[in-house]
Amino acid sequence: MKIKLLFLSMLFTSALAISQVAAGQVNDFEDGTTQNWIIGNPAGAVSPPSNVASGGPDGVNDNYLTYTSTPPDTGGAGSKMIIFNASSNWSSNYTSEGIIAIKFDVRVETTDVNLRIAFQGPNGKRICTTNAVNVVAGSGWQAVTIPISASDFTAVGGSSAVSISDALAAVNTMRILSSNSPTWLNADQIISTINLDNITAATTLSTQDLNKQSSFEISPNPASSKLNINLTQNFDNATVTVYDVLGKKVYNNSIKRLNSSIDVSRWNSGVYLVRISTNNQTFTKRFVKQ
Repeated sequence: MKIKLLFLSMLFTSALAISQVAAGQVNDFEDGTTQNWIIGNPAGAVSPPSNVASGGPDGVNDNYLTYTSTPPDTGGAGSKMIIFNASSNWSSNYTSEGIIAIKFDVRVETTDVNLRIAFQGPNGKRICTTNAVNVVAGSGWQAVTIPISASDFTAVGGSSAVSISDALAAVNTMRILSSNSPTWLNADQIISTINLDNITAATTLSTQDLNKQSSFEISPNPASSKLNINLTQNFDNATVTVYDVLGKKVYNNSIKRLNSSIDVSRWNSGVYLVRISTNNQTFTKRFVKQ
């Protein structure tokens, strides 16, 4: 009897290990299912997440996931551009697995989106990537990389006693959402369709990915009187927008030079999000006003 119980225990432990998030794992949707990607209220959506058998980034017979949100005035989960996965396959310790980015192929219809990754960890700790990836509707399939090291996140809810690093070491829910600022619940209420494929737990970043992360710098940080913004390249139609942690816009202006500065002396002390927006890209960094 003891041997039998020991054997069953070993099987159970092995099953748990297999079902946890693993470096390099991919949801390619070739099995014809949604692979546990859902929204909060499927009944309220125009078209809940579903598997499409052909037309992915590899063309004919390449399956992909699609989700269509409802009109904003309908309210509820179905009106938000957000899907999530609470299965064990995207849970557990991202840090020990060496996962530093989530990569996927995406195609957006109808309305542009600003994509982010959000995680929930212990004691309801919720974190969301500070930088958004802007995807223009109608631009076809694109490869997206969202870095997920601790420094890439902003805390957006849950216990303050749980750090961002703690959350990454014990994830229980993963979200892909569109929002103008880091969030968990307040994703964009828009009418749009998002198509996803090859969602990957990546362990490396390409040179191109690294260049995107360093498209602008801010200094000093923290600062009490002046915030300097330095672009690493010229952008067409670039603007800088600053939000407080509640998502309220406190500053907006165009950028016509590589180096510029903002007078922050009258701002309240606290954390702000500095966003640089171009015709088809968005970059965000955290700023602390002393």
